[in-house]
This record gives sequence, structure tokens and C-alpha cells, in this order.
Amino acid sequence: MKIGFDVISDLNLDAEDEFDWDGKATSLYLIIAGNISNDLRVVHQTLFHLSRFYQGVFYIAGSSEHDSMHFVKHRHGELNKLCRTIKNVAYLHKHVVIINGIAILGCNGWYVNKIEMELDSELEKLHLHAQHLEDIQYLGLSLEKLQLHLDVKKILVVTHSAPSPELFFGEQPHNITEYFALKDALLSDTEFKVSHWVYGSYDKNVDTTIDNINYINNSCFGKEPYWPKRIDIEI
Repeated sequence: MKIGFDVISDLNLDAEDEFDWDGKATSLYLIIAGNISNDLRVVHQTLFHLSRFYQGVFYIAGSSEHDSMHFVKHRHGELNKLCRTIKNVAYLHKHVVIINGIAILGCNGWYVNKIEMELDSELEKLHLHAQHLEDIQYLGLSLEKLQLHLDVKKILVVTHSAPSPELFFGEQPHNITEYFALKDALLSDTEFKVSHWVYGSYDKNVDTTIDNINYINNSCFGKEPYWPKRIDIEI
């Protein structure tokens, strides 16, 4: 049996932008790997609109949704409440969804985001690094728990940030070399359940397989026309 997911990210919408997804859905489920908008009203409107075309929408916030590194946890709380007002939308921050044997595990990652965000102080940089390490730890611990979960046959990881330097394909910015790669969390995938890793924040389309894991990026960044990328996971 195959389960299909549409993949999008980095819409970067403003209140004035027109966004219409009518006729574009190719799957029952949608993965959003961050950066819908920096305006929470636009985030809500966009998620509500997308929920009309899918049985399930699974979303993790990018850097656009966070206006300050000092209030990351507070914003996660706001986004979680916002998503709960839309019946078939799930916010993936510290929340694993399991569908037909596929576990969907997500976090921001705070890796490539150092380039996306203007950090005003060393304190904000420290906050960013702390969130990055917290997300790696969360991924690793969650993967460890899912290894023995009898209902989980495959794992789909979703991060806003790129999983590792190699997925910048030679364009890795020099100012994030001190960060641990999110991909290091795969050391906890001892049963090799991770089959796909969807990410955003990178402005090139990616569909590549490394060590039997399919890495997918389908970021918008103003592309016209823009369509979802469909992935199929076989159970």
C-alpha cells in the first residue's frame, strides 16, 4: 500500500498576496515545511484554505513565523492553538502523527535559519543555538521511541531547516559550520525506519536519496506557477 503526501514550503505570503490552491492537490495529505507568513492572520487563513483540499495538513513553522528568538516557545504555543481551531490541521512541534503505519515527526531545526533571520545581538544567537540543540535532541529521542513502536513501519521527518551541509549542494553558508547537522539525529534510527526527510528554507528544488533516505525540498520562494511535490511512501 502506498500513502501519498503533497509537499510545500516557503510560501512567504503577505496580507496583500492572493493564494489559491484550488485544483492543485494531488494527495490526501499535505506537508508544510515552514515559512507560510510572518503574519499569524495570514498563517490561519492559508491553513484554513489548504484544509479544504486535504484530509490532513501537517505543518511546522519556519523562521518567518517567529519574529524573535526570545519568544520561540510562546510563538509555538500560539501556532498550536491556531492549528487546533482547524479540524484537519496538525502542528508538528513536539507532536507526532501516525497515519497507516507512517509516523510524521517534525521540528524547525534552526540550522539554515541563521541566514534567514537578522539576529540583533549575541544573546539572540545564543538563543538560536540553544533551540537548534533542543530540536536535535527532540528528533533523536523521538526516533529512539519510535523504533519500538509496533504501529510504526516508516518515519517521515519534516524540518524547516536543511538536515545537513551536503543538502546545500556546495552552497553551504560559511557562518553555520559550527552547528551540528540535524541529520545526526539519525543515529537513533537503529531500525532504519526513516524513509523520507522533507525540508524547507533552501531555494532550490531537491529530490535526492542518500543512504536510503529520500530528501525532498519543494520550496516556493515566489516561483510562478508553483505546484506541490508529491511523494509516495510504501508500507
